[in-house]
Amino acid sequence: MLRLLNSTPWSRTRLIAAAAPLALAAATAARAQSADAAPKPTPAPNVDPDRSAVAENVPSSKPTQKPPPFKLFRYEEDYRALADPAKRTGFFDPVKYIRLGDSDTYLSIGGEARARYEYYSHPSFGLRTDSHDDFLLGRILLHGDFRTGPRDGLHFRGFAQLLSGWSWGEELPKPPTQENKLDLQQGFGDLVWGDEQNAPQDSLRLRVGRQEMGFGSFRLVTSRDPTNARLTFDGVRATAVLNGNTFDAFLTRPVAPEPDIFDDGEDDNTTFWGLYSVVPVLPEKRLSLDFYYLGLGRENTRFQSGVGDEVRHSIGTRVWGRSRGWDYDAEAVFQFGTFDTATRSQDIAAWTVATNTGYTFETATWSPRLGLKLNVASGDRNPNDGRLGTFNPLFPRNNYFSDATLLAPYNFFNAHPSVQLRPHDDVMLTLAWDAFFRYSTNDAVFSPGGIVIPAGASNDRFVGSTLTLQADWNISRNLSLTASYVHFFSGPVVRDAGGKDVDFLGSWLTFRF
Repeated sequence: MLRLLNSTPWSRTRLIAAAAPLALAAATAARAQSADAAPKPTPAPNVDPDRSAVAENVPSSKPTQKPPPFKLFRYEEDYRALADPAKRTGFFDPVKYIRLGDSDTYLSIGGEARARYEYYSHPSFGLRTDSHDDFLLGRILLHGDFRTGPRDGLHFRGFAQLLSGWSWGEELPKPPTQENKLDLQQGFGDLVWGDEQNAPQDSLRLRVGRQEMGFGSFRLVTSRDPTNARLTFDGVRATAVLNGNTFDAFLTRPVAPEPDIFDDGEDDNTTFWGLYSVVPVLPEKRLSLDFYYLGLGRENTRFQSGVGDEVRHSIGTRVWGRSRGWDYDAEAVFQFGTFDTATRSQDIAAWTVATNTGYTFETATWSPRLGLKLNVASGDRNPNDGRLGTFNPLFPRNNYFSDATLLAPYNFFNAHPSVQLRPHDDVMLTLAWDAFFRYSTNDAVFSPGGIVIPAGASNDRFVGSTLTLQADWNISRNLSLTASYVHFFSGPVVRDAGGKDVDFLGSWLTFRF
């Protein structure tokens, strides 16, 4: 943490350091006011929260009396209701609320065990190896959440989560995001003024330590849950809730996972900071607005025009909500900054526009939802003009387009229609098609690991298309099963580079408590 603060330019540190007292002053001034806060979107029970249906905030069309689902970020769960022994109806409820001392101080214990199988016919389009690859992943997460009662309006909270992940059978080298014997996934302390769990009460939270983060629709910042070691950050974050509006300020570095025991450290080459706000305009999640600024400083970044150091600023806005069967999510981002290589300096000018719209026939059999995603992200039109036009998606989901994780959202435009069916409240079936193109033929095709096809490999735009079939089954509140099949039909860009079609098959069983 001290290295992060000492190595960060004063202008960035001053921006973040100022956020906490400003938010506290605003919270104090607004304390006497009251307004209904739009509730946070609730994901479908036990469905992997990085999957499309949950990221779209699409609820089950039928009400349910079941306990609330587990959250993507387990630190968001609140079990104070279990202080009443009469409400402890689940097998694990006794460890979800363990009273310590007075009636308002407690410890909550939770965890997850996941087994995941993946098969690829031609990993990375067959450009790295011509053989197939199949492997089994295992992950265990265990956390403890300690919360004190209020002392003059102040609460303390400590959260710690351990991770152990393994990989068996991979033909390619095992990345530390999959093979991580034992490490601290999260460990942070909170100071909270007010009651952040009971909207519309105003509150302010200051968090310091190792933490997972996610904002908006998870296009730019998310946990990357498909991998064993989820993305996490070391740093400080302040969150203020004022009249139902949420304001975040943070200064962090991503954690660099390592394969051995308690050896994860900070990524000293990357600094990430920003401000994010969520403003509910209409109640019941009919209309909300997000406004944000995200800053990234990263050394040794590779783009088509070379390897260098980038300082990139992203300014964005998002409009989202749902009403009368419709759900919608539209986001626009503009990026500027500098990219410096050993031989020259380039100005950054990049952008993206992403939309996700759907309609759910709520009274029809199986409650079908018809969805359409339309997305575009700029690429570099001319590598020699002194300007870098490649959009950087910062920290996106690895399965941004499909569970096959073949492509990343750089230099592209795509059309992604889908159909989702719910034959039962606990079962969701998805059929989707995605046609993927390069925005600029003078820029590369990117995968989650970086450039996968350089610009000069083809003069065409059409990269390929994917057919996705997946099923999500919540066997119980604690147990879920997912199966996903993806076929990638290679387009001219992939074939010109020597690539092939890809078949992906994945299935994972997850137990949470």
